[in-house]
Amino acid sequence: MGEQMKTFEDCISDGSIRKAPFIRSLSRPFLSKARHNLTTMSILSQLSDENARRILSVPSEYSPDEWVVVCGYYAMYMAAISALAKAGYPSKSHTATLCALDELFVRRKHLESEFVRMLDTHRVRPEDIQTLSLARDRREIAQYSVTKKTTQALASKTKEDAYRFVQRMEQLVGVPGLRRPPAAAP
Repeated sequence: MGEQMKTFEDCISDGSIRKAPFIRSLSRPFLSKARHNLTTMSILSQLSDENARRILSVPSEYSPDEWVVVCGYYAMYMAAISALAKAGYPSKSHTATLCALDELFVRRKHLESEFVRMLDTHRVRPEDIQTLSLARDRREIAQYSVTKKTTQALASKTKEDAYRFVQRMEQLVGVPGLRRPPAAAP
């Protein structure tokens, strides 16, 4: 991951993660927000279509790829926040979110029975945590890069990862799967 990972205990100590059962009721709204980010990402990625560009009067030099990456990352982030909310933990930072996902869904072996049942049915794999971290790094590169080729590749990979990640968090939260919109015409 891009920066040194804090421990779960560090996040509890500094208040960036805390137990707050009231947050459970916000799990589905956070997931809804993740889905909205996926929709925005999909709409933006459609701007590569010449017909859409013409209809919307999009300048030829404009590339939506940077914002495809940003929306993809935030879709994954909001899905991660949804999973933490389902577990009763609000997060105050992106780093704390990664830390809590790792601790609560990957590393922990002994939780209250409610969490054990969740883990028995829906486990977050270490690669899901890595996907979110990589997307954050890609978002930063895309926002500050001026090279179109780099940004296009990041947009494509982030879009793919965003759908996979949100679907995995939906499984964790217990929400029926998301349907991926059809691919844009070439």
